[in-house]
Amino acid sequence: MSWALVGLCETEEREKFHKYLESKNAPLPPISPNRMSVDKETIFDYFFDDVSRTWKIWEAEKWTPPKKIAFSQLLIPTADSTRAEYIINNIAKLPQMRHEKRKEPGQLNTLLVGGAGTAKTSVILMYCSKFNSDEML
Repeated sequence: MSWALVGLCETEEREKFHKYLESKNAPLPPISPNRMSVDKETIFDYFFDDVSRTWKIWEAEKWTPPKKIAFSQLLIPTADSTRAEYIINNIAKLPQMRHEKRKEPGQLNTLLVGGAGTAKTSVILMYCSKFNSDEML
């Protein structure tokens, strides 16, 4: 619900939404007042892990630098890119046919939006770099 309603908003609006959810006693991740005020942590920095049934913070996967470094081509995962890849991956896993009886096709397209310099292309390149060439056939 958070991402659907306020996902496109800036940090200030996300903080207001988080405080609104707090006022309604919504089940939120345990964020200390210090982390909320200093680090500006909100519900948008967490995801609910179905396996452990707990809130976990979004963390980028471990990055190992390539042997030959070309600075302009480095793709370093961040919490933001990890969140975006998660959403893209879930959309990509949707069934091709949403409803067999009605012959209703599913929509598997994803559109990343954001201002210049917000790493849209980098997120797509990181996502695509994980494909195995055998999977593409």
